[in-house]
Amino acid sequence: MPFSTRITVRFGDTDPAGLVYYPNIFHYFHIALEEFFSARCRIGYAQLVADERIGFPTVKTETEFFAPLVYGDEVDVEIYVTRTGDSSATFVYAARRAADATLCARSTQVHVAMNLDTRRPVHIPEKYRLAFAQSAS
Repeated sequence: MPFSTRITVRFGDTDPAGLVYYPNIFHYFHIALEEFFSARCRIGYAQLVADERIGFPTVKTETEFFAPLVYGDEVDVEIYVTRTGDSSATFVYAARRAADATLCARSTQVHVAMNLDTRRPVHIPEKYRLAFAQSAS
């Protein structure tokens, strides 16, 4: 079952044209990933990084932008896992304007489980694999 979180577009997220600057969409996706870990994996992402010394950096991304977002919009970001490998997982993100459910951006991203001390890939712990499987589409 996909996970969803709502994010409000802030003034500083926009460019001089009044549109959300596209790198901020990636920031929204990462906010959704952090919220996903808190809700589905039962660990805050900051705790994962600090205590378990595991991170999930993005190693590949494919993103399409369909409609602009502007200051004050609320954005529903949906996230789900389509594939879990030994040390990587493929997440799909969809950003929709909450007011009218317009799809504004969609991204497929491969995240790799990484030991933050050695900076090397590690096997995804079973407890996270189970959470990923439960959020599969």
